[in-house]
Amino acid sequence: MKEKIIENKGAKYSEMLYSIVQKFDDELPAEFSFEDTLEIGIEAWNLANNKDYLEKNNLYKQELKNYNYSKIIDKMVSYKLEKFSDFSNIIVDYSTENDILQVKTQTFENHFNSLLKKLY
Repeated sequence: MKEKIIENKGAKYSEMLYSIVQKFDDELPAEFSFEDTLEIGIEAWNLANNKDYLEKNNLYKQELKNYNYSKIIDKMVSYKLEKFSDFSNIIVDYSTENDILQVKTQTFENHFNSLLKKLY
């Protein structure tokens, strides 16, 4: 079954992600490529979407320890929740083809279902 692609007509996740990585770019290592900073931004974005659940189960600080640059990721998580809390899709992929940032997102439910399909 081919994956259905729906063009986002509302707020652009790529623009939100870009604003997060721009805000914290100075705190990341200078040798990082744009893709490196995007990947950290995506980790922070997806972690932010789970922060409420993780904190309720006293797992957030533990989870944060699994990331390199956890202090910056924690700041990014707070910023994401402050600025973009209404946008809870999970970022699953991105492209910088032709210097245009595009991101692929899924709802939590669709992401979970696609992970299950890969298992079975």
